[in-house]
Amino acid sequence: MKNYTIIIFIALFSLASHAQIKKSSFEYTNEIHGKISKIKDVAPDNFIGELEDLKKDLENFFDHKRKVCNGEFSSLILVASASKDGGGNKLSAEERNLCFRELKALQTTYLSNLFLARKRYLTWMFEKNIKDLDSERAKAIKSLQESFDKKSLGKKSR
Repeated sequence: MKNYTIIIFIALFSLASHAQIKKSSFEYTNEIHGKISKIKDVAPDNFIGELEDLKKDLENFFDHKRKVCNGEFSSLILVASASKDGGGNKLSAEERNLCFRELKALQTTYLSNLFLARKRYLTWMFEKNIKDLDSERAKAIKSLQESFDKKSLGKKSR
């Protein structure tokens, strides 16, 4: 009986952990806005990993948003005068333009923040490489000095 309880508990726990919480379109869009604004603050040492995760989410969102703007999906109707016979699922020309302007603004912000993050990353890498180069130079000079010191000590003792 104890084994069955444990198995049922594990099964329920795994189902609960894999269940997705549905978000409204507004919440999802706000989440995307938050992710876009966080891009410019990504730490340079975690840049590549974090950016890959963000990039996948954002590309999926942009693709979905583009399809909504093109009318491939039914969407929220902004005008109350839309017909109720099913013809109101397509966006009007004005709504479509607004949708594409919003998409363009999001993508522009994404690209600007991505540029800032990449610039910070490259600056960080450059400074790190310069520091490593200075360290290697110091080691080489020290090794060279030690080599000459040993040779000069060897000649004095003869």
